[in-house]
Amino acid sequence: MLKKLTSWKENRDGNVAIILAIAIVPILVLVGIAIDLQNTNTSRQFIQYTMDNAVIAGSREMQAGKSKAEINAYINKFVDGVVKAKNYAISCKPVEVAYSEDSQDINATIKCQQETTLTELIGYHYLDFTVTSGSTYGIGKVDVSFVFDISGSMGWDGKMDALKDAAEDAVDVLLPTGATADMGDVRISMVSYSDYLDAGDYFQKVTNKSPTRTYSDTYTTTERVCVEWRRNGRCRRYEYQYVEHTTTKKITNTCVKERLGSEAYTDEDPGPFAWIEAVDAEYDSYRDRWNVDSCNPIGPLPLTDNRSKLKTYINGLNANGGTAGHIGIAWGWYAISPKWHSVWPSGSDPLDYDEPDSAKAMIIMTDGDFLNWHNTGEGSSFDQAKKLCDSIKEEGVRVYTVAFQAPNQGKEILEYCASGTEFAFKAESADELTDAYTKIAQSISDLRITY
Repeated sequence: MLKKLTSWKENRDGNVAIILAIAIVPILVLVGIAIDLQNTNTSRQFIQYTMDNAVIAGSREMQAGKSKAEINAYINKFVDGVVKAKNYAISCKPVEVAYSEDSQDINATIKCQQETTLTELIGYHYLDFTVTSGSTYGIGKVDVSFVFDISGSMGWDGKMDALKDAAEDAVDVLLPTGATADMGDVRISMVSYSDYLDAGDYFQKVTNKSPTRTYSDTYTTTERVCVEWRRNGRCRRYEYQYVEHTTTKKITNTCVKERLGSEAYTDEDPGPFAWIEAVDAEYDSYRDRWNVDSCNPIGPLPLTDNRSKLKTYINGLNANGGTAGHIGIAWGWYAISPKWHSVWPSGSDPLDYDEPDSAKAMIIMTDGDFLNWHNTGEGSSFDQAKKLCDSIKEEGVRVYTVAFQAPNQGKEILEYCASGTEFAFKAESADELTDAYTKIAQSISDLRITY
């Protein structure tokens, strides 16, 4: 028995090798199945996105008076062109298009096959999947406002670069190029905030003040003044007297604060008793200089579908200053408010709230607490933001929020402002930020998808 045990021990390595050789095939099959399932899921998501865009484009063709046969051909050409351009290892049958009898809805179904890799070892050369999408006639008009936090902390650890990449990806989803470009009327506006907000070219319209203003200040100092002179020109007697000084300065500045008064938490158009507060200059007599708070020099971008303008705006973002989130939220609302049509240029007029087959959305982003405010009688930036968000949601605006490496209070106010828990996103890394913005953009696109 001892000899047999000794012999088994000596040959054990060979036994293990044989067992491993036998087991390697099922291991490879399991790994292959996992890889192929992941590839199939990726392809399915791509086809779903393509189909969603295709049926929206098809509904636009329906609006243009095209026949069902023409719409069928258009949708199939649309999908086929995108699939071939992407060059995925998939093959799909023609899209089956159906129309509701009592409405003008478009429903589309496509069946596809994903080529497998190691799963072929067990005889499966393809994995099948089916994608269905639908679009309602006329849906497709969406006004979206991006609200960016560009406070000083956004300049740390590459956060601003991560924001720029994520925002550009969101623009690509909302305003795709090529075959997916014809997908409805989507316009995007952008505003950015720190301590204040730069109203840019719209400063005078919203404040009723000129960007270049002359300020004067009178202050009094106590000085020793000669009241009696000698014949030789020397002073015989001094007295201390109050001396008044006046200084003036011409300053150009387009920074604004929050709105005051009864319209503080509304989107009422600027005018008497509803002007936006300008940031004015103050004179520091001790330092003998004029102080005027500055803001990042990038004014709001009104609604546009021009990808170049949007990406130029994004690339121009620069981190500096504190975080007055309520001011950014207010201007994100103004950018898509129909009451502000007199402020924004022609072609950027926001849709009416009751515009048929339309939607409005805001994407509010911050990486910090709302710590800066100037209207002290109305509570903190946190308190003022809550009042604004309540008013915005009452108008039916869908509010998405993104807390990027934000502290608890920052997350709390964004969760409050969001239209629901599923609209509040948290990101701790650049990849998670990109994923959040992409999901939000896809969700906004889905406002035009029935399922």
